[in-house]
Amino acid sequence: MLSFVAKSIPFLILCWACSQEPKVTKVQQIEKLEVTAVKDSLFSPLKKPTCSPRFPFKANRIRALAMHSINSYFVYDGQEHGLEYDLLMLYAKKKDLAVEIVTIDSYKHLYDSIASGNFDIILGSLLQNEGMDSITPFSEAIYYSDIILATAKSKEELGNLESFYHVIHFSPADFWSSEDSTEEAQKDYKKIPYDLNKELALEKVANKEYPSLVIDKHEFRIMKAYFPQLKEAAVLKKNHPIAFAFNPHSKDLKGDFNTWLKNHKQTSDFAWTIKKYDDFAAHIGDKFKYEIPSIWEGKISQYDPLIKQYAAQYNFDWKLVAALINQESKFNHKLISPVGAKGLMQVMPSTAKEYHTNPKLLLTSQPNIKVGTKYLHWLYQQFDKDPSLDEDNKMKFTLAAYNGGIGHIHDARALAAKYNLNPNVWDDNVELMLTRKSHHQYYRDAIVKHGHCRGWETRLYVKNILLYYQHYQNFLPESGEQTS
Repeated sequence: MLSFVAKSIPFLILCWACSQEPKVTKVQQIEKLEVTAVKDSLFSPLKKPTCSPRFPFKANRIRALAMHSINSYFVYDGQEHGLEYDLLMLYAKKKDLAVEIVTIDSYKHLYDSIASGNFDIILGSLLQNEGMDSITPFSEAIYYSDIILATAKSKEELGNLESFYHVIHFSPADFWSSEDSTEEAQKDYKKIPYDLNKELALEKVANKEYPSLVIDKHEFRIMKAYFPQLKEAAVLKKNHPIAFAFNPHSKDLKGDFNTWLKNHKQTSDFAWTIKKYDDFAAHIGDKFKYEIPSIWEGKISQYDPLIKQYAAQYNFDWKLVAALINQESKFNHKLISPVGAKGLMQVMPSTAKEYHTNPKLLLTSQPNIKVGTKYLHWLYQQFDKDPSLDEDNKMKFTLAAYNGGIGHIHDARALAAKYNLNPNVWDDNVELMLTRKSHHQYYRDAIVKHGHCRGWETRLYVKNILLYYQHYQNFLPESGEQTS
């Protein structure tokens, strides 16, 4: 068993793996969407929205359906993010419109919601297609993405590639494949159930539960950062337009948005938003790629004295704190994540303020490590109060909370107990239920208090830190000093 502490220990921060309940503001509000089942059939479940006129400009509010995904919409540290969300907010700010977000997590829920008609706009990395456009008209392209075939299988495992074209049933990619006249679009596609979203479907592809998936490259690149075994088997279409979709009964909204889009596409804030999320996949890929850490002359980094100082103050093993810093920033004190986490321990400005530290100082090593280890200590104390936990699992829960938020760990433990797993054990128990919090069956359970979470990110995060820590334990003297 790994020894985490001098006597006992703790850890920090949230990651965009998981959604916290956001703060309600003038322009942003979240609500859970209650949906009714749409019966599977041989025809598309798309039904025209209820024919009730909506007046978003009179109400000064847009009600948006947003697919739960990193590319479309997610919540981190109580703040909303996502490429499409940020682009919508550029428009809403220009028009002085409030935005109300209703999250959906599969195409099934999307179509149930469309039928209700109680919305104005849809965000979901939607490939333009005629089938949806006839029901919920598309905007002009907000950006472009290749349509690819993703797989985790080798060429030998795939064999005859044409027999392995899978697509989510009734998804925009499915509609595209039935409409497009190109040879690649006319393959014999097999259908994946449409109660899956693209992230969950790609996870199944990564685990080889499905051999392949037709997917837009934008979301594929992000998921590949978490599942490096994913690869492109083929490019089916280059530069296909991605767009928003509109309720046709929302008066004047589509036309006004298209006019804004045409005039705004070349502006610096629009270009910066696109680039920010283009860089996101590379950021995640760098963060979660495990590399054997270097130790030079008995030192992990130039920050060892500071790490030892604050680790000792809170009774941590300093090599564990160093392992966390390696995972968070690769010891780059100038690193700023796309959601604003800063410095060595990737501390959010809101966390710095809670500990009476100027957020502007977070790119300086001393205040960053001080705030990070102090928050880490607070997290550990929450689990230390639980007599049912052993030291090993206290630390694993603390590391997971540092990444995903402590509320999600509490939720995963409650789910573990409900599904006859051990709520006091991380490996294959609580971590398993955390990964399931990306599916509505689990995150909408009455016992869940903190919503949606991409738990597989947190699982990988904990695994990497423990690997770094084990390496430091194996190759550093107990004192951390250079041997003679």
